[in-house]
Amino acid sequence: MNNKLNSSRRRFLQQMGTMASLAPLASTVNFLGLSQKAAAADSPSDYKAMVCIFLFGGSDSFNCVIPRDTSGYGTYAVARRDLAIGQNKLLSLTDSAHVDPLGRSFGLNPAMASLYPLFQSEGKLAVTLNVGPLMAPLTKQQFFDGTVPRPPSLESHADQQFQTQTAGIFSQDRGFSGWNGRLADLFVSANGASANFANISVNGYNVIQSGVQTLPFVVNSGSFDLSLSKYASSDMQTRLLAGVQGLLTSSPHVFATAYGNSKGLALAGNAALAQALNGVPAPAGFPLTDLGGQLQSVAQIMSVAPALGIHRQTFFCALGGFDTHANQNLNQPGLLGELADAMTAFYRQTQAVGLANSVTTFTASEFGRTFAMNESLGTDHAWGGIQFVLGGAVQGGFYGTMPDQTLNGPDDMSTQGRFIPTTAVDQIASTLALWFGVSPADLSSVTPRIGNFATANLGFMA
Repeated sequence: MNNKLNSSRRRFLQQMGTMASLAPLASTVNFLGLSQKAAAADSPSDYKAMVCIFLFGGSDSFNCVIPRDTSGYGTYAVARRDLAIGQNKLLSLTDSAHVDPLGRSFGLNPAMASLYPLFQSEGKLAVTLNVGPLMAPLTKQQFFDGTVPRPPSLESHADQQFQTQTAGIFSQDRGFSGWNGRLADLFVSANGASANFANISVNGYNVIQSGVQTLPFVVNSGSFDLSLSKYASSDMQTRLLAGVQGLLTSSPHVFATAYGNSKGLALAGNAALAQALNGVPAPAGFPLTDLGGQLQSVAQIMSVAPALGIHRQTFFCALGGFDTHANQNLNQPGLLGELADAMTAFYRQTQAVGLANSVTTFTASEFGRTFAMNESLGTDHAWGGIQFVLGGAVQGGFYGTMPDQTLNGPDDMSTQGRFIPTTAVDQIASTLALWFGVSPADLSSVTPRIGNFATANLGFMA
């Protein structure tokens, strides 16, 4: 074989080879054919899960958390113009433990009112400020003089989605893995025969859950029993499945064989998950929205984790529509309401089943948007933004530093409010990884650039 095989092709072969070596068996727990040996003594026996909600398009998060003091709001109103939320409508967010260096106070967008008590009275919502992909801490002067490296292709949807989901890998040509995938790789022994269910996506294939030993297991939200044909009876389904599995293993070609083995495992995995979920109803109380349905499916799958013998899981959900270049006020309030209502319903469900301290939900987006309104009543691509972290183990409050929001000010790399991040995606990821059970010695395998930053633990997880 050509020794100059490119890295992405090599990665594909490695992953397919890994899957091809896992002969599917009949039972739910053993279908992967992995070792049934007990987990190592230092492997966790408790259950923890992380749920990523990716906001595709670049969320204008500086219209989620807004200065409400006179001076700060004045700066906001000048930049936002017609997009500004009325000062008297903001829901006051107070956090005496983390005081803003510029003396500002902040409020929550009223469209996200369902999240308000989780921050203000229950202390289970963390607001992480001015977050973005970084290679190392970067000032405005360093940005312009080039003395500190900066991520390539800033403001590119595809590139910054990749950078955010990989947390520290900035060149796709080198091959890649996502930070949730690398996290799951560390817990393969803890998950044992159910390791294929370590990373479950209810919103398609993604980068963040792609590890070396673990990959996203994609399911359809609300429907876990995949029929080969909606017109065939159960007996015919069985015969069709046998025929498909035979075809999948009939080719001698290396790529066809790898694909066939992978597809066969996917079919077996789908059947195993459907079997585990048979008779398990979807939990009530979720909003009838796209994201509400995704999180309802996540909650339903989590309920069978003990039956599957799994101890560490990540889940991937997503909500699109955040590329608000025009008429932002027509779309953003509904998007923010859908996000807040679904997150709140999911958290209440984890409380109801006793999993609140074991499950943490976090938002992410490829970049924030310009602080200044454009001429189309929208906002444009920028860099730093705000993320939310919610869960029973979360120590609520503000984390990081809200930028000086003066246009062309000390934190603006332009004249439109494109703020240079002061908190790296890596620091969010490493803080969550430590809570998940990763040892400090193994942290660099999850966030390879974390040593470039002042702290690996921002403190928002108990």
